[in-house]
Amino acid sequence: MAKRKKKQPTPGDVMMIIGIVTLMGLAIREQWQMPPEERTWHGTLYGIPYDFRRPTIERFREAFWNKDTARVLVPQAFGMGWSINFYPLINPPTAEHLPETPVTK
Repeated sequence: MAKRKKKQPTPGDVMMIIGIVTLMGLAIREQWQMPPEERTWHGTLYGIPYDFRRPTIERFREAFWNKDTARVLVPQAFGMGWSINFYPLINPPTAEHLPETPVTK
């Protein structure tokens, strides 16, 4: 049986990992700089949502199967970034349930 060669990370892979670790570190630092009673361990950093609270079934349900929103990309239940809300993909909203958007000319 032939041995499979391990894939070496590309410079782009390394830069992506460094970027993610840096953003996570900045988010954690932001929380540590607050007084303990004001720390929430969730919020946004440069428009990217983060949530470092202990994960719960309810938050996973809100992230992956949220009936209350038509948004497909929603904040992660734990970590940084967005999750896919599968509910609107499987059950698309009908025309009468779509939010109204203003018409611009």
